[in-house]
Amino acid sequence: MNSLNQKKATKAAYRNKIARFSGVSLIQRGGLPLRTPRSLLLPLAILTLFNCEAIFDIYPPKIEIIEPQEGVSYFGTLPVELLVTDNNEVVRVEVFLDAVSVHEFTREPYKTEINLGGISARILKVVAHDRAGNWSDASQHISPLASTYDTPGNALRVFAAGNFAYVLYVIVPADSGIQAITGLQIINTSDPANPSLVGSYDMLDGAHAVFVSGRYAYVAAGVSGGLQVINISNPANPTLVGSYKTGDYRTFAPVDVFISGNYAYVAANLGGFQIIDISNPANPVPTGSYIIPHNLASSVFIYGNYAYVAYWDAGLQIISISNPASPVPASSYDTGSATDVFVSGGYAYVANGYHDFQIINISNPADLTLLGSYNTPSYSRGVSVSGNYAYVVDGYDQVYNGLQIIDVSNPASPTLASQYETTGTAMEVCVSGGYAYVAAGSSGLLIFDISGLP
Repeated sequence: MNSLNQKKATKAAYRNKIARFSGVSLIQRGGLPLRTPRSLLLPLAILTLFNCEAIFDIYPPKIEIIEPQEGVSYFGTLPVELLVTDNNEVVRVEVFLDAVSVHEFTREPYKTEINLGGISARILKVVAHDRAGNWSDASQHISPLASTYDTPGNALRVFAAGNFAYVLYVIVPADSGIQAITGLQIINTSDPANPSLVGSYDMLDGAHAVFVSGRYAYVAAGVSGGLQVINISNPANPTLVGSYKTGDYRTFAPVDVFISGNYAYVAANLGGFQIIDISNPANPVPTGSYIIPHNLASSVFIYGNYAYVAYWDAGLQIISISNPASPVPASSYDTGSATDVFVSGGYAYVANGYHDFQIINISNPADLTLLGSYNTPSYSRGVSVSGNYAYVVDGYDQVYNGLQIIDVSNPASPTLASQYETTGTAMEVCVSGGYAYVAAGSSGLLIFDISGLP
């Protein structure tokens, strides 16, 4: 076939392709379609010569996610960098975060930063479209964790201050006849992405709570240990300097402790609320107590001249401590089975077991009123408040375990802002310096960067 005939055949083939695409049957006559109006000849010729590649493109764009990287944690802002290619032309690239559209590109470079906001587990999804109408997508999981630290056994409690996290753990032997092993670990968190063990202190009995003040860690350490005072001025070598037994039976063992001034305020199960003078850490001395018969004191928080004590069966009790030798009840509010309490800005935030998480107005300690509540998924165990958010650890066995972040900017109407489900049972949360530290049972210590929360 000569060159002229070959060109004619090529053009005829293009015209027939266009006809099949548009549904028009073509019959070749003199090199032109029999049913093609003359007014369409020029547009048809342009499409034929210049755009056939787009019309018959059936291949979607290819997407490579350069950033974020798989397995890397990002906080505050999320860098996004994409490589998108196509055999024709990419016309639009959409970026989704947890199924919500957060950015759109219409041209290269495909590079930007996205505000993450909360800390919930996230999925980044990218959808690319080409001029022919083809599309493709790619996804990447974004970890909300700054880091994790694998404690021995189960992480039970955590207190964070300065560059350290103080974690209580328990190792439960398979043989029920062998006593559990408990202890305190001091973890350097100056670089939250790389926590490291500095020192530890072993205890013979249960470890229920830890509070750090100055050079000392105060541990609610069960029946035999009672309240233990541990010198942590050298974090690599913590040493016991003093102790006080709150009772001779497990039901009178200390389960929570709060330090204010020269006193340790202790929730001691059936032993109620106890005040211990720690002005001499080597020789703690009992000062006063308040007991509600047949009720278990589970948590305590000091705010001003009042102690806010959570009771399993008596709800929230407000106790005047103006005279530490003679604490007296000021008022109470029946929340249900109160497990933990945190006080901030005229409100008491109560973790309430299987009952709703509650916010109580304490501006007048003699007249408490419920402002708002939020129904957590399972069993709320602990609460810490910072800014406009309450951080609630919630979980029981395999029902649900995790961290709930609740927006309390409007105390009358708390709403869920974010959440993260943990593998182990989330036992306690402590917020310090833009991070939330969670003692998460078998998952150890989890550290979340919350600085991105508005």
